[in-house]
Amino acid sequence: MTRPFESLSPKEVLALAIHVERANAERFRSFAYVFRQYDEGVADRFEELAKEEEQHEAMLVERFRVRFGKEIPQVREVDVKGVIESVDMDESEHLIFDSLQPRRVYELAHAAEVGALSFYRDAAKLSGDPELAALYRELAEEEEGHASWLEKKLAGSRGRGSQRPSQ
Repeated sequence: MTRPFESLSPKEVLALAIHVERANAERFRSFAYVFRQYDEGVADRFEELAKEEEQHEAMLVERFRVRFGKEIPQVREVDVKGVIESVDMDESEHLIFDSLQPRRVYELAHAAEVGALSFYRDAAKLSGDPELAALYRELAEEEEGHASWLEKKLAGSRGRGSQRPSQ
């Protein structure tokens, strides 16, 4: 059963933020793998994004442990109504990973970043804790930068149709 975002405690919001960062790091590492075959620069950037998401996760885990202890509850995006739609590849994209087109990867990554940006903005508004609100605003700014980079990549891929950059 899903719960409204507003019903989450500060501890649960922070646990959810940890989950979001971990999931996005995994997505970006997968996207780096897709691009590694034909565009090293983009692959390297997705790897950098994955590392940044891992740094966010580590920062959030540390903050969680200081404030709430070691036991981080399992709160996932699918458990919370109205937060973020989990961005993922559809079944056919999982089966034919090598055929995934750059534009689709950028779209998926952009949706993940926009979702994280929205999540952090909402978390900052609802946190009721100035320290956590400041942390969430800081993370929102970083996610906004990621989303901007992806918007530029999407704008650049419009004229290419579905062809890969090397074609």
